[in-house]
Amino acid sequence: MRASTLIPSLLIPSISLAQNASTAPGYNGYPTYIPSTIPNTTLSFGHHYAVLNLDLINGIVGTVPSTPAGSKWVSNVAHWIDTVHSQTPPPLSIFTRIYYSNARKPEIGPTTPFAAAGSALRTSSDPLTEIYPAFHVNESVGDVVLTKTRYYAGTGNPLEEILRAQGIDTVILSGIRTSGVIISTAQRLFDLDYKV
Repeated sequence: MRASTLIPSLLIPSISLAQNASTAPGYNGYPTYIPSTIPNTTLSFGHHYAVLNLDLINGIVGTVPSTPAGSKWVSNVAHWIDTVHSQTPPPLSIFTRIYYSNARKPEIGPTTPFAAAGSALRTSSDPLTEIYPAFHVNESVGDVVLTKTRYYAGTGNPLEEILRAQGIDTVILSGIRTSGVIISTAQRLFDLDYKV
């Protein structure tokens, strides 16, 4: 991915949001928002990286666009995914969906902490478990969709095997639940010596 192409297109909405932080609906960090940690536009992810788009499913994203800030977030994420796809060649993009083998959810026990978090989600045919329609999965360029059954993106699927087989050394995480899937996946992959 050419960082010089990707970074400016991604920073413009972020800069605009930061400049208008006091008026952005739902934004409560003003005036102490955290500025971008990207010092310039020469950021490089190297040659062996993958983009993980985590839990961007109807059951989690579906209510987000009901506010102006949520609608903007959906637009920004869709732009990010499309920008990643437009790179030549496009990097490996992996999407995750949370669903279970059957309605009894044998992958999680009824009293486990995750049982409450995944309570509304069912099997692969449940519309709530499908990727949100604004986010385009492009299988023709090699996008992969994996099922998972817990917070960590690699639970119950071949994520780690795919990353190893493709020689990936850096992962870029994109998702909606920072306190769930993002932090869980970041810590696990960091422990496995990936640059996150």
